Amino acid sequence: MPEDTTSDDSKADSVLSRKLKKILDSKLESDKDTVDALKELSTFFQDNNLKTRRNLRGEIERRNLQINHDFLSAFQTVKESLDSLHSNVVGMSESCQTMQARLSASKSVTHQLMRQTTEVQSATRSLQMQQEVAMKFRDRLSLSQGELEVLQAKPGQHRIDQEFFTVLEKVGRIHRDCRVLLAAGHQTAALGTMDRMAEVQEAALDRLYRWAQSAVRNTEIGDNGPQLAKALHHLQERELLFQYVVEEYTSSRRAAMVRSFIEALTVGGPGGTPRPIEMHAHEPTRYVGDMLAWLHQACPGEAENISQLLRLCDQVEKEKVEAKILSGTTEGVCRPLKTRVEQILVSEPGAVVLYRLTNLIRFYENTINGVLKVPSGLSTTLTELQQLSYSQFMSMLQSSVTSHLARVEGGVGDLAPAPATTSLLGLLRDVLAGHSVVDASQDDLPVILSCVADPLTHQLHQTAASLPSQDGAVFMINNLHQLRTTLSLYQTTEARLKELSTQIDTSLASLSKDQATHLLSSLSLLPMTPLLSSGGDGTPLSTVPGCHPQAVLSCASRLDSLLSAPDILLLPATRLLLSSQHRRQVTQHAFKELLSVYSSLHTAVSDPTNGYDPSLLSKTPDQVSQLLQL
Repeated sequence: MPEDTTSDDSKADSVLSRKLKKILDSKLESDKDTVDALKELSTFFQDNNLKTRRNLRGEIERRNLQINHDFLSAFQTVKESLDSLHSNVVGMSESCQTMQARLSASKSVTHQLMRQTTEVQSATRSLQMQQEVAMKFRDRLSLSQGELEVLQAKPGQHRIDQEFFTVLEKVGRIHRDCRVLLAAGHQTAALGTMDRMAEVQEAALDRLYRWAQSAVRNTEIGDNGPQLAKALHHLQERELLFQYVVEEYTSSRRAAMVRSFIEALTVGGPGGTPRPIEMHAHEPTRYVGDMLAWLHQACPGEAENISQLLRLCDQVEKEKVEAKILSGTTEGVCRPLKTRVEQILVSEPGAVVLYRLTNLIRFYENTINGVLKVPSGLSTTLTELQQLSYSQFMSMLQSSVTSHLARVEGGVGDLAPAPATTSLLGLLRDVLAGHSVVDASQDDLPVILSCVADPLTHQLHQTAASLPSQDGAVFMINNLHQLRTTLSLYQTTEARLKELSTQIDTSLASLSKDQATHLLSSLSLLPMTPLLSSGGDGTPLSTVPGCHPQAVLSCASRLDSLLSAPDILLLPATRLLLSSQHRRQVTQHAFKELLSVYSSLHTAVSDPTNGYDPSLLSKTPDQVSQLLQL
């Protein structure tokens, strides 16, 4: 027993020591809660003495009890509030139940009334929708009284304005909508509406047709242009009315164009500028050119006006109609134009002027046909005038060639180109000066050259044949050379130039042969030539008559004279060659023949078997060739 007490005490001491150690080991200054608790305890007493320390426990318990009393008082107030809230909630619940019961009773009473109200509202909406549909149908498929008055003609009122076309377009739209209704099965309404609109449309188109007929008669459409374009757009649905308006427009513009053309011919422009075209009637090229230029300027303007007039038409072949109108519009000027141009063409102004007029008419024919696009009276007139001008030109050219060729035989003493050759080539240059105005005139060149060159060449051959051979050759060379020089200025003449070159070469060959023969004869080499070329029969050449040393020495002496003045032995005809190239060609050919014969002679003289003294010939063939510049 004493041992157990001892063990309990030791355990108590151990526990206490651990607590004390724990308290001593704890760092109270770092424990915020402990520090705050101690600070609060320090407020319980002002003096720290034994009495206060002994009463500390009781004071803490008393204060703890006071706090619990305070909590109790506070919770009592909360309880009372909750009890009051509970009673209010219970009252509200009872009121809600009462109201729910009353609502259930009212719902059963008003259910029938609400159903009837819903049915009435649904019927009202349906009627409103039907009313809107009926209003839209009426507005879309019928015309108002004001719109009907716009389409109807009134006494004294003939003008058509934009409002008329707006209403007319609405009538067309109503027709299209009625076709949709027919397809949808609403035949009664659609057919009735279409019948009414057909009557209105016919009356409106009749009024529009009469107004368009009146408007197109005015030569200056002016402000009516847009309205006329719209009128034709609507009238194209009535082909007959459309054709009548187009024909009236064509007739009106034809008369206006003729009047303007005559005024340009006789009166001129405003204030006299530009001057009247007929004031230049004494100048054929300018006179015809001014008339054609006026047409060239007027046709595109007419084409543009027609294009603007038909720009809204989409149910007709616009290009075909435009070409037909333009063709009819320009037909009026054909007669005055043709009369005046024919008068100029038959007055024989000369081949040069006629060819210029031909090319001028051909140019404007191509240009105006590009605007007209289809065959017309004006294009036919221009073609006939061009053909007449060309035939007159060819006739006048042949006549001029014939008159010039009659003078070829005169003036051949100096063998220079005949005056007729010079004048004909001058005429040819003047004629061909304007042949490149249009590309089509390129086809005229061979014909014109044949008309001039062939008779001239034939006459030159006849004249040359009547002259001595050398003079005839030089005469042909000089004339053909001038002809070839002239033709070389133009294109597409290669074949004729080649032919002329062949004829010149033939004459040059003949003249070169005569010149070589004359040269060898003058040097006394001509008798030796057969002997030198045959090689002989073994007889020494120095013993052959005509080849004796004295004759060879004489030839050498004459050759020296020739080498000092190479032109002294030229034929008189050769000297009359106008081309230095031709003279050089003839002399070079003769000198080459001379060199060939001299080379054979030099070989024969150098051959000991011929019995010549090698010193007879002082110059070698190479030296002679160098001196003759071969």
